[in-house]
Amino acid sequence: MGKDTANYEQSEEMAIAAGKEALNVLWLWDRRVGGKGFFVEMRQNDVVHPKHYSVHCVDGVGTKLFFAPWSGDYASQMQDGIAMNANDFATIINGYPDALDLYLACQTPVEEQHMGEIMKGIRNSLEQIIIPDAPFNLNIGKIETASLDEMINLGVKGKGFDIGVVMTGFIEKDRVPIINPQLGYKIVGVSSTGLHSNGYTGARHVLFTPEVEYRKEWKSQYKGKWQFDDKPDILKGKTVLEAMQAPTALYLREAAEIGRMLGRDVYGVNITGNGLMNFNRAGENVSFEITDPLDPLPIHNLLIQESGWDPETAYRKQNMGMGFGYVVPTLTDAVKLVNARGDNKAKIVGEVRDNKNEGTLRTTIHRPYEGKPIDFVGYNA
Repeated sequence: MGKDTANYEQSEEMAIAAGKEALNVLWLWDRRVGGKGFFVEMRQNDVVHPKHYSVHCVDGVGTKLFFAPWSGDYASQMQDGIAMNANDFATIINGYPDALDLYLACQTPVEEQHMGEIMKGIRNSLEQIIIPDAPFNLNIGKIETASLDEMINLGVKGKGFDIGVVMTGFIEKDRVPIINPQLGYKIVGVSSTGLHSNGYTGARHVLFTPEVEYRKEWKSQYKGKWQFDDKPDILKGKTVLEAMQAPTALYLREAAEIGRMLGRDVYGVNITGNGLMNFNRAGENVSFEITDPLDPLPIHNLLIQESGWDPETAYRKQNMGMGFGYVVPTLTDAVKLVNARGDNKAKIVGEVRDNKNEGTLRTTIHRPYEGKPIDFVGYNA
C-alpha cells in the first residue's frame, strides 16, 4: 500500500463537498432548524409535533472496532457507538432521546458467536444514559443485520463487523440552547477516559507493530513497536491494548441535569474529531481562552511520544484529557454537579473573551503539555 491511510482528512473533505453538492436541493432541507454550532440536526414538523423539534444523530465506532476481535471483548466496545451519538445529543443540553436504530454488517462468525455480547453491550450502555424523570423512555427503534463476509473484515480473520447507530429524540422549542457565548462566560472542561472513538486509524498505525496485522496489504501501515500486551512505563501498569480500548465516557445524563439547572444559557461541546478546535463551532468574534487545560492521559502521552506530533497536532487530533466542555454563564454550579455525580471530573478551564479585532472565532490553549500557547483560528470541517 503506497498511500498512508491515516491521513484521511483531505479525502473526507472531498467526500463531504461532493455530498453537499449532490444534496443541494431545498426540499431536502426546508424543515431544518439551526445550523452553525450544533452537533446534531434538528427538524421542524408542526403537523406531527408542534411544540418540539426532532433531534437527529448518526455515527459509528469507526476503526476502534479492531479492538473487539483483538481483545475478545465485544460488549464494552458498544459503548463507543452509543457514546458517539449520546455525546453529540448532550450538546443541546435540554433534549431527550426517543429511539435508537442499529445497523450491523457482519461476517458470519460474528453473527453466530458474538451477537449476544454485542447486544448486551448496547443494553448496558443505554442503561448508563437513562435520564431521571425524562418525559419518555429511550426505545429501540429498528435493528437490521447483514451478512457481508465478502465485504467486511478486521484484524482477525473471520471476525469483521461494522455498526451504524442512529439516535433520534425531541427538544421543546423554547428549550433550545442559545448558542451565542458572551464575554465572561466560563468554560467547564470535563475529563475523558482515553482516546474515546477518534483518531484510531492513525493511533493504531503509530503504536502497533506490523505483526498484529494478518492481511499483507495492510501490514505496511503499521509502523510502531508495541504488541497488545506490552506495558510501557508511561501507561502506569496498563497494557497498550487496555489503554487503547477504554470505552468513551458518556455525558448525556449530566448534561440533562445541567440543563435543568441553567436552562438555555448553557451549551455543550463534544471534543471528538478536530479536538479542541471544536469550541470554534459557535459564537461571533469571541475567543475561547483555555488557560488551565486538563492534563493529557497516559495513552495520550504514549501517542505523543511515539508519533512525534507537535502540541498543535495533538490538540487538533485528540481530546488530550478533556472529552467534553460546557460554555456557561459566570455560575460555577456545573462543576459541582459533575464532580458530585462522580462519573467524570470537571473544572473551570478558561473563559470567553473578546476577539472583535480579528473578526473570527479563536481557541487558545495557554498551557499545553509543552511549548508555547496554541491558537486554532476558525473551524474547517
